[in-house]
Amino acid sequence: MNIALLIIGILIQVIVLIDLFKTIIYINGAGYLSGRASKTIWRLFFWAANGNGESKWLNLCGPVILLFLLFMWVTLIWLGYSLIYISDPNSVLNTATGAPASIISKIYYVGYTLTSLGNGGYSPADGTWQLFSNIVNSMVFIGLAISYLLPILQAVIDKRSLALQIAMLGSTPLEIIQNGYTGKNFNPVYQRFANLESLLITHGERHLAYPILHYFHSNKKLYALSLNLAALDEAMIIQKIYQIDSSENSFHWKILADTLENFYERIDSVVLIKGEEVPPFDYKNNLPKDFPKILLEDPKLEISQFAERRKKVLGYVRKDGWEWEDVIRPST
Repeated sequence: MNIALLIIGILIQVIVLIDLFKTIIYINGAGYLSGRASKTIWRLFFWAANGNGESKWLNLCGPVILLFLLFMWVTLIWLGYSLIYISDPNSVLNTATGAPASIISKIYYVGYTLTSLGNGGYSPADGTWQLFSNIVNSMVFIGLAISYLLPILQAVIDKRSLALQIAMLGSTPLEIIQNGYTGKNFNPVYQRFANLESLLITHGERHLAYPILHYFHSNKKLYALSLNLAALDEAMIIQKIYQIDSSENSFHWKILADTLENFYERIDSVVLIKGEEVPPFDYKNNLPKDFPKILLEDPKLEISQFAERRKKVLGYVRKDGWEWEDVIRPST
């Protein structure tokens, strides 16, 4: 028996198992292999798109990463098991002749055993190798990898739905405020805010469970979550600064603002947002003219208190291939 091949095969299986566990089962982040692979592929697509969020190249990145991860896991599992079998010349036998299988035949045997496609003319040697073949045939690792697909696809659909629901409030911070203001109050938006709170909490937790979600990009502003979240967050800060809603229902703004802050903390723990500059805050003169003037002339809070938070929001927007102008410019 070749001990070196046996050890290498076992190590590969252990590494894949840990990566699968951290990526699929563990709730807080991706495994080392899948995390590195995802970031590398995203950088390649980001480079091909010239950092432009409107490029269709970025739309392909998420699906490509997902398929690559499945391919990587299956290939490494296949390789690891193959090396274990190859380490013993007599581990697999030709069913017809009883002769030891060749290296290629053992690789072939592992392939059809993993996929349960039949005996393929080869069988394991008696004893330990029969038991080991039963483990391989159980498809535990392959099943885990494939089970990763469905929740990811559902989470991507929900991500687009969340972006669209925010966009329906308005495509810019000012539009969100203008569309929600009746001339007297903000009653039309309170129920929508409550709905968004639940969706944001759920999506934030999904980003922890499935970091790959960040790489599913939309090149259309309507479905770009990073842009719509930034617009919504700016609207919350406008409320905090200028107190445009001082009614008894104004707590809805605070709850949603706190939910957004929690969401960005979740995102930051997954994709490490780096904010290097504070975006401009120039909304006062463009707010609806029928707001009570006293609320506009004596801001309760200084915008500088939100500098670090707004840096991160801008960092998240740029990490997704957009610029601040895309946040404050109305959709056409």
